Amino acid sequence: MTDFPTAGEPPVAPVSTYAPGAPDADDAATGGGYGASRECPVCGTGNPADSSFCEACGADLVVTTRAYAASPDFPGQTAAGAPDDPADGPVVAPATPQTAPAGEESPLDVGWTGAVPSSAVPASEDDSTCHACGQGHIVDGYCDNCGTPPPDPRDHFVQAPAPWVGGVCDIGRRHSRNEDAMSLSATEAPGSRAVLVVCDGVSMASDSHIASLAAATEARAVLDQPFPRGAGTPDAWAAAAGRALTTAVARANEAVMAAVVEDVPNPPSCTFAAAVVEDDVIVAGNVGDSRIYWLPDADHEPALQLGRDDSFAQEQMAAGVPRLEAEHGPHAHSITRWLGRDAPDDLTPHLTTVTASAGWLLVCSDGLWNYCSEADELRTLLREHAAGLGDPTPSALAQALVDFANEQGGRDNITVALARLAGRGSSTTSEPAATTAPVEGDRADG
Repeated sequence: MTDFPTAGEPPVAPVSTYAPGAPDADDAATGGGYGASRECPVCGTGNPADSSFCEACGADLVVTTRAYAASPDFPGQTAAGAPDDPADGPVVAPATPQTAPAGEESPLDVGWTGAVPSSAVPASEDDSTCHACGQGHIVDGYCDNCGTPPPDPRDHFVQAPAPWVGGVCDIGRRHSRNEDAMSLSATEAPGSRAVLVVCDGVSMASDSHIASLAAATEARAVLDQPFPRGAGTPDAWAAAAGRALTTAVARANEAVMAAVVEDVPNPPSCTFAAAVVEDDVIVAGNVGDSRIYWLPDADHEPALQLGRDDSFAQEQMAAGVPRLEAEHGPHAHSITRWLGRDAPDDLTPHLTTVTASAGWLLVCSDGLWNYCSEADELRTLLREHAAGLGDPTPSALAQALVDFANEQGGRDNITVALARLAGRGSSTTSEPAATTAPVEGDRADG
């Protein structure tokens, strides 16, 4: 049996004294001359006498003089028993493995030891590997080893349409499905134009994850359109933005009603919170209890919740109940308005306009403000996390706030959308807070 060399170790060829076309001893015994066989020093296969390489394994059969004259193992001779004088005749050079460049090896190459991935073509990750056990693969929707389904992309996703706008939507720690939705858009220049929409599916309703996604997507499509400026003043643009937000709510409500056509006792429904920014002017609107906050950098400027909740807790606060007590009562998250087939007739959003200074615009679901609802406290929390991150991007800071909510228990789905603004001064105008008494049929928000 012939021993083949391992990669990287040239084989030691036995010394032969035949010359090209000249018969060797074996040839003499068989008549020699044309057609005589030359034995390969590597694999032992016979080759025509004038061959320069072995036809079986590709080894070199080139004739040189004194191939091993400098052999340290045999001073003064090329190999054991080989003549020392070049005049005694040429010798065959040792065979060199004919391997291809790394990554392109073939079983036909001498010294081949197995396929090696080419560095020019990186190995692709197998996205069917189970994230739960790390051993099985997803087949027909489940891991063939542990039976776990793959993670839902809705469980956690990040959007960053521009360096100054970003958000994170997360399932939290207690729910089996993420019923929040988020849709963001922005132009590149900071403060130029952005749309931030957050919708929270109502937990007691069926298919509320479908409702929230349909509402957020449709509302952003409306708000992405340019608004007429009228007289060209900021007030004219803000008025147009307010009308657009009202239209966005109506269109989002239609999208929710169309999302699921089956007649069910608790049809899909969701809350709505959105803000539009253009040239550092913010117009915000909400229906339900998802919120928009303006958190300026300057301490002398107040942090604000823009708009007001449509909730039983809000009605209690309007009646004089302290915020902490109202927001932690047994019906704190019962909402009085929502989007969906059984929504109240009046879906006019609570509108607020802010001319922004330097600060953060925050749109979020109650999964965040459950744990820090007062605007000043939320500004302090945001500052602490921003300081810990150095100079964070909006999406990195949003992730930090999501992490905070999960560390507090993550009882609900959590959505945080942020825009970093650096405007020319701050002033706010908001509609008077109308009170609406809780009515029978109030919905428990998710």
